[in-house]
Amino acid sequence: MRARPCLDGSLARAIPPQSSRLRDVERAGREIAPTGAVSLQAAPQDTLTGLGFQPLVERHHSGGLSCRLRNCPYRDCVRDNQEVVCTLHRGITQGMLSVLDPGARLAGFTPRDPYTAGCKIEIDGLPAVADAAAPT
Repeated sequence: MRARPCLDGSLARAIPPQSSRLRDVERAGREIAPTGAVSLQAAPQDTLTGLGFQPLVERHHSGGLSCRLRNCPYRDCVRDNQEVVCTLHRGITQGMLSVLDPGARLAGFTPRDPYTAGCKIEIDGLPAVADAAAPT
């Protein structure tokens, strides 16, 4: 699984960042989200790694998950229209969650500068971590 090319930003530039258009972009992201995850525990890490985001994932005892993205494979497109590209990525994340566990919820999605990375994803509603040594 690899990040989709940005077509030199043509697509990002073609979509105005209006609320109705952003809803369409987010919906499209949910539809193109990767499917077929092997396990619920490994899927967020594996999926985001496969898309090129280099995630640092921290699972919580409560069933939540925090993820800091250390790379933005779409950084050149983001330069053209960050709001649209980040909305698409949020939709892809929501689509991934709906496939993994319908009870999971995207609790936070904080975009950062794509050249320094560090976007943060917060997920609630995953099964609690069974290992007592896991981070909280």
